[in-house]
Amino acid sequence: MSSNALEVRRFEVLDQDTSARLEAVCVACGEDLVVVIGGGEKYHVGAAALAISVRSVADPAHRTSSSSLVSVPGHKEEDLARTSSIRLSRALGTSVVVTAGVHEDRIAPDRIAVYLGLSERLVDLIARAYQGLGSGSNAGT
Repeated sequence: MSSNALEVRRFEVLDQDTSARLEAVCVACGEDLVVVIGGGEKYHVGAAALAISVRSVADPAHRTSSSSLVSVPGHKEEDLARTSSIRLSRALGTSVVVTAGVHEDRIAPDRIAVYLGLSERLVDLIARAYQGLGSGSNAGT
């Protein structure tokens, strides 16, 4: 695929016990990745995080990730967006934007835990699908 084209892929994970589901639409932008995660009763953008892969200041032979976060007041997806973007940036060695929006009215703490577990599975699935994405020139900057 040309680095000038946008490649779009969809992913989904489901919790069989609770029927909770998370979906992601991923867009490969050259060697970078944009991920939109939605779930629950109403998908939305509750938070967005950008993680970049950079050389470690302490040891330039190794890479680390840095992130920036923006959230909509009153929404609670900050951790999901930030953690997912950092995990993907580290796994792929590239810049990753993640937006997250999961909404259920009067959601219970155990249901939140289900969605957090699903997000880990979803990120693992995406990371495997995009292995090698950041192997070009952006990964070294």
